[in-house]
Amino acid sequence: MRPGSRFAIPGGAPAEVLERLDAEALGLARARVAARLGHPDPFHLRQWLGSATGPVVATPGLPLSPDAADAVLVRAAVETGADPGLLAGLFAGRPAGAQARAVGAPFPCFRFPRERPPTPVRIGRVDTWSCADIGEPPNATVRAVVAIPGGVALGTDYGLVLHQGGQFRPFPWPEGARREARRVEAMAVHGGELLVATSQSLVRWNFRSDPTVKKHGADAEGGWDELRCMLSSGHRLFLGWRTRLEGGDGPPDTFALCEAAGVVYAGTAGGDIYVVDGGRQCSLAPGRPAPVRHLAYADGRLHAAAGGQHQQFDGVTWRAAAPEPTAFAVDRWARVWSLAEGRLFATTRAGAWPAPLPLDRPWCLGASGDSLWIGGRERLWRVEIG
Repeated sequence: MRPGSRFAIPGGAPAEVLERLDAEALGLARARVAARLGHPDPFHLRQWLGSATGPVVATPGLPLSPDAADAVLVRAAVETGADPGLLAGLFAGRPAGAQARAVGAPFPCFRFPRERPPTPVRIGRVDTWSCADIGEPPNATVRAVVAIPGGVALGTDYGLVLHQGGQFRPFPWPEGARREARRVEAMAVHGGELLVATSQSLVRWNFRSDPTVKKHGADAEGGWDELRCMLSSGHRLFLGWRTRLEGGDGPPDTFALCEAAGVVYAGTAGGDIYVVDGGRQCSLAPGRPAPVRHLAYADGRLHAAAGGQHQQFDGVTWRAAAPEPTAFAVDRWARVWSLAEGRLFATTRAGAWPAPLPLDRPWCLGASGDSLWIGGRERLWRVEIG
């Protein structure tokens, strides 16, 4: 199917619809289905299918609504005797064939993939250390956490600490690296390397040899460039700079990055959501400059911290509720955790659940194995979860 093409559904079984969809997209994630149809994301797919210029019309000149367009696909599968698991593959993003399973929903629609519900939240043992305990200055703030082989890397405003094998040890900074240049802004693991964005440089370390350092240099506006966020997506590495996105076609400034169902999303300082290589999609803070500070994806929803709210997108509809998170993390059970108003929250299909955990000035959040790591002003917490 080509964007803008039209074909009529034949009377009786609309076999042509199913045949074309099967040839083009059955069994692919909806993000990839959308790309085949001319949109690289689910934002406009349903609307496009039901528009007057879309590919499906029930009778000549009469466009279908988005819901009716979905119903056509369901009816096509039923009337042609197709395996309902194949249709589930289209709607739920699972592979075609034996691995596909029919979704337990009375009316499927183009949403992000959702497998079985995440397990209930359980909080276990809580450990805490001062920044002096982990080898940093007592007044340091733990600003970034990322999982690495065998543990986590903990970035502060003075340097970087590794926790592996139950022990804290300092990062092997190259000789001569000044403390004032070690302020960690963001981290990622990509291609077997730990990438550390400091206030002045991008540091790469392969966990064996000495790290390499490359200074950011000047930006396009005559100032010192700032690397705000990083994302490893398969073989692609995305670097979100203050004045550009490196690794794909994205917004002119990037505040946050995440991958959802095979599509990379970027949030901007102005509150816009972009699809990388797909253009601007929407604004989460219309009429005011409120940045998209954080993004995360899990359990079929894209999560955004923007405009003073925790905003969620299921591939069709946005919903929002205060307060705005100051950090996100996704655990291995596909649960989104967040920090907001100095508290830890777990978000599942049942809603947001505040953890009974006293925190003092928390700043960042990360997940590794069965643990959450929470960095804050002068303190670090590790929380066992299940």
